[in-house]
Amino acid sequence: MGLKKKAEPIANHGDEFDEKRHHPRTTEQLVNDLSSNDRDVRRWAIRDLSGQQDAHDAFIDRLPLEDDPTVIEALFSALEHDMSDSHASQVLTMLKSEHVQLRNGAIELMQQNPDVFAANVNLLMKDNDPDTRIFCVDIIGAVAHIEALNWLHQFALTDDNENVVGTALDKLAEIADTSTLDILQTVESRFPNHSYIQFVISLIRNQVRGADE
Repeated sequence: MGLKKKAEPIANHGDEFDEKRHHPRTTEQLVNDLSSNDRDVRRWAIRDLSGQQDAHDAFIDRLPLEDDPTVIEALFSALEHDMSDSHASQVLTMLKSEHVQLRNGAIELMQQNPDVFAANVNLLMKDNDPDTRIFCVDIIGAVAHIEALNWLHQFALTDDNENVVGTALDKLAEIADTSTLDILQTVESRFPNHSYIQFVISLIRNQVRGADE
């Protein structure tokens, strides 16, 4: 996954933008502007709403409806700070979206808010959709959270989907320590005929043991 690009500042086009913003800048008007046919007006509304109470609700409501990549980027950028558990739960539903930018934006937003992600990780780990669980593993692999290793261990030990387990092992290959060695035999016995899982398990063992020598 590529690094997230910050939304570029909106250029100041002088009279053109002044005309677009001539109406009163009330919160109600700004929320209405999020549905404007003009993407520049929508981007100005995002900028002007940022930091206002309840703005996150309006941004999250807008995201599934938005079709302009630059506006979607601006919405996710505006959501980066002051995320609540409720907002996080709503963002995480976007992991099931058919829209790639929404999925990636949700993943990146959770990576930037590890504590908020941690409050929702157990629900994601039990999600019926293996793709959603894989996205969860991807987030775990990127967050700086004290429980990241334990979460990956749990995926490797309990998930019944070989692709999810394989992804968890890929992430473990990056952060495994000696505690990981204790679970590998169990994981190995769960997928005895899966060549890739067996390969990554061998790789992890060699890496961890080599680091201890």
